[in-house]
Amino acid sequence: MKKYRLSRDGKTLIVGKDSIVDKHLRFDGTVFAGILSSFWGNIEASEVKLAGRNFVGGSILCEKAIIGPKTEFNEIVADGNVLIFPKCRGRFVKGDSVIIKEGSVIGFVKANRIVIEGYAKIGRLEGGKIIVSKS
Repeated sequence: MKKYRLSRDGKTLIVGKDSIVDKHLRFDGTVFAGILSSFWGNIEASEVKLAGRNFVGGSILCEKAIIGPKTEFNEIVADGNVLIFPKCRGRFVKGDSVIIKEGSVIGFVKANRIVIEGYAKIGRLEGGKIIVSKS
């Protein structure tokens, strides 16, 4: 079931909680998804904000991404910053600056600056500056 709505200024597409989006989603602005939303296709937007416990079967293509806790995704390709909250699972992340929080499992991360906070399982890292801190 799809529950979309636009913000009053028309720059944010809000996907309601518990929604299932079975097609590709392209929006010129910010996409904000509530908890427990599922996306079976790609998400293309200038900014993507996913609340916790979401599923993205396709790719996330954006300039900036904020991924909530316990979210599963295939890949994120961003031109700018990517923030991944705790206990997320994904195959591939590419961005200018990537911050990964504790408990996440990521297959491959490629960025100019990678920050890993706490214990996270990363298959392969490729980046200019890699910072790992114990929280």
